[in-house]
Amino acid sequence: MKKLLSLLLIIILTLSMVGCETNNLQAYKKASEKTASINSGQTSGEFTMIMDFNTEGMTAEEIKELNYYKDMKVSFNSSYDEKLKKGIYRNYLSLGGLGFDYDFYINEDEMFIKLPVIGKYLKLKDIETYGQEYEDTEIIISEETKNNIAANWVGLMNEEDVFKGKDIVLTTPDGEVKTTEYSIKLSDEQINKLYLDTLDVVSRDEKLKTYYLNMQQNIEILKDKSFDETIADLKSNINNFEVDNFNYIALVDIDGYIVNEVIELSVKIYNDESGELMGIDFSFNLENWDINKEQNFDFPVLNESNTLKIDNMDTEMPVMFEDIFKNIK
Repeated sequence: MKKLLSLLLIIILTLSMVGCETNNLQAYKKASEKTASINSGQTSGEFTMIMDFNTEGMTAEEIKELNYYKDMKVSFNSSYDEKLKKGIYRNYLSLGGLGFDYDFYINEDEMFIKLPVIGKYLKLKDIETYGQEYEDTEIIISEETKNNIAANWVGLMNEEDVFKGKDIVLTTPDGEVKTTEYSIKLSDEQINKLYLDTLDVVSRDEKLKTYYLNMQQNIEILKDKSFDETIADLKSNINNFEVDNFNYIALVDIDGYIVNEVIELSVKIYNDESGELMGIDFSFNLENWDINKEQNFDFPVLNESNTLKIDNMDTEMPVMFEDIFKNIK
């Protein structure tokens, strides 16, 4: 009888654990899908990326150029309404210790950016029409691609990969929000699969291909490599990657939205070639609030005095940015 009771207890505990894990996975999937459907709101975040390069045999000037990209930090605060096609994105970028602010605006069919230091606005349509006919590249990646990538992400997980943690009160601009913590752990094999599946999805995206062709005309390092060749190179490099660390935490509010996401990723890259990446440490922290509420947009009024012409970029761009942007013609 004791053995039977012990066996029944083990079965009950095992089934209850499986049930909790399944509920955790389904709860996270539901929150992820609901968050992806947000049409308007505000978001802020910060991501940092530290890259280690193989500098053996490189000149001091070449190392100097790499150092611009070695330590990158981006923080942003934005409000948006996808249905109205409006958004204001305020950003801070730090490259190699050099930091500057820039703002990006979308007002229906008009997109423009406020350039750092000089404080003037540049219409992105002017960049597209510079030396070529304008094409609608407002959407770089199609909605279908984004949805497929998101589906691959949530479809990758097993019940044992998702853990429900403690309840946390998160302080946001909306006030204090009660949330539930979900953490996700993935193996190297799962991450590799997600990487390859994502490349397969983007390789079929015609919008992205068109954008790449446009960029290819203006960026020197892309001129001799087709879109398909770039994808193939990215795929072949997977054997040189080793994931040292991967952590993902999501805080879900009582309405079922992910209001905070934290991702940490460390990758070793085995490459003996000079100038190539040897490692990446990446972290990302994102918060959402004011979800699906009406947004107020204060767009600047552009005129001749505050708008930069593309033909004047060489003369008006500050000298300190020449090294960074010299390959973008």
